[in-house]
Amino acid sequence: MRENTFTEFFPGLVVIGSNGAGEGIAFDFRHGAATKIVYFDMVNSDLDESIQPLATSFSELLSYMDRKET
Repeated sequence: MRENTFTEFFPGLVVIGSNGAGEGIAFDFRHGAATKIVYFDMVNSDLDESIQPLATSFSELLSYMDRKET
């Protein structure tokens, strides 16, 4: 099933979206409670190589989305 793909290849990540270009955005639960939001290459299942920090909280993530280009 499609919904199990992320669970199988990216355990501990709860995917909340993507940038539309092959990178997913997820809450990182790999160390228990979600301590950060990350982005990752959905084609690369090597978590150590793929996952990069994005925000320390959902509020911080939203603040990035609220910024306007000047």
